[in-house]
This record gives sequence, C-alpha cells and structure tokens, in this order.
Amino acid sequence: MIEQTCKTCAAKSTIFDYNFCLSSLNNSPITPPPPPPTNLSSIALIPMLQALDNATATSSTIQRLMSDGGGFEDDGFGRACLRDCLELYEDAAERLEEAVRVFITRRELGTVNVMVSAAMEAAVTCEKGFGERDGGDDSGGGVLTWTSPIGGENHKLFELGQVALCIINMLSSVTSLF
Repeated sequence: MIEQTCKTCAAKSTIFDYNFCLSSLNNSPITPPPPPPTNLSSIALIPMLQALDNATATSSTIQRLMSDGGGFEDDGFGRACLRDCLELYEDAAERLEEAVRVFITRRELGTVNVMVSAAMEAAVTCEKGFGERDGGDDSGGGVLTWTSPIGGENHKLFELGQVALCIINMLSSVTSLF
C-alpha cells in the first residue's frame, strides 16, 4: 500500500521525491511501531506526525543556535532570521498538531490541507529569510549568498508536507465519490 501511494504521488508531481516518500512512510513515528498501514487514512497520519516531530525538533535546534555558544552571538542578521524562524516553526508545530487532531476527530480534509500547507510555507519563508542576507559590507547586495543553518530541516518539513498533502488529496478524491 505504501509503495503504491508513493508511486501515485510521484506520478502527480515532478518535484515529489518517491524515495523520500517510501523512507518516510516506512518509518512511523508511533511507538511501538504499528502493523503496516492498510488504508490511506492510516498512511496519511505518518507524514503529519513526522512533520510535527520535525517542527518541534527544529524549534529546539533554533533555540540552541540562538543561545550563547550557538555560533550566532555576533551575527545580528542571523539571530534575527533565527528569531523569525523560531516563531514560524512554533506556529507550524501548532498548526500540525491541530491538523492531526482535526484529521482524527472530524475528518475535515480541506481544513487539514490548509494547515499542512501553512506549515510547509513556514519552512519556505524561513529559508527565504536567510537567503535575503546582504552582509552589510557590500559583498552580498541582496543576492542569495548565505545559506540557512537549518536548511536541511526546512527541506524535510516541506517534503513531509508534500507527502501528507498528496495523501490527503487522494483521500479527498475518494470521499468525494460517495
């Protein structure tokens, strides 16, 4: 079921990462690991929970980077970006938590879609903030010259969101048939 889900999603998008999908869906964040999922609804929870874990862990990483010894003590721009990202990730975690709750209790797939999309946007916005650094010494000039220290986390949250949204959209098409 997981392999077919990832194949279907990959066929719908040129930027969808089939291998990431397989790896993510085969590594449930639920402890102890449940039996393999047998329906789309149980599969849909996996990337939403993983995205929630990612957002929560990334918030902790950002707090560590902002603390003394985190490497940004003398970097006003970097600290400002990290503050923005912390706010974005804390909001993303809240939205993802609510998305999981709404998915389980009310099955309002449109609402879940909006919440997951907003969490994905947080990752994009965070990454873009770091990319806008101009360095203040005429060396950057607003060109994307500086990379985010949490670029991997941003990318992972975005990819998990893609997986979740694809499955939610698949569920929406199935439920709209009835």
